[in-house]
Amino acid sequence: MKREATRSLGEVIAAYVQESHLEEGLLQTRIFAAWDRMTVGSVVLGSCTSHRTFRDGVLTCRIRSSVIRSHLQFQAEALRIRLNAELEGEYVKQLKLT
Repeated sequence: MKREATRSLGEVIAAYVQESHLEEGLLQTRIFAAWDRMTVGSVVLGSCTSHRTFRDGVLTCRIRSSVIRSHLQFQAEALRIRLNAELEGEYVKQLKLT
């Protein structure tokens, strides 16, 4: 058995994730978790969201309350910027609230 150069655990995990094509699913999970933790005033966004999808840079969230949805519509761009800041990257290109 030939010995290869040693790699850190982080490098091995990153290689496994890439080889297994898990990047998109892990990114989606990170985005949903960040959305669920965000707050606007005293409202935790995860508590008023019934369904979320992320596809091609568009995060679509179904908000249970029409009143909260209308308030969030005015803040959609600021929410998108906050979300990307928490994710430390420009992943969410557009935020749709339905």
